[in-house]
Amino acid sequence: MFCVLAPFDVLVRAARLCWALGLPLPAGYRDLEAKIGHRFKQSHSLAEVYAEAERLEREEGPLVWNRGDAIRQHLGAGEADDYLARVALAT
Repeated sequence: MFCVLAPFDVLVRAARLCWALGLPLPAGYRDLEAKIGHRFKQSHSLAEVYAEAERLEREEGPLVWNRGDAIRQHLGAGEADDYLARVALAT
């Protein structure tokens, strides 16, 4: 979920996506970082990522994540609709 090569803003978005999906990972990783006494990256800690994610949640509200959103954004509505139809057939 959190890659050491990712820039700060991508890590913040990953934390917010975890919350949108109901995953407790951001707090667990933040707490582990504090427990072992090492920062996630030299440039910033997961505690800083977590704090920024919380700030954005307060300012912007929670992220809304719907199946097919990324496909719709990058490939268009038709491709997203095709994908969702295939997913529906598979379930």
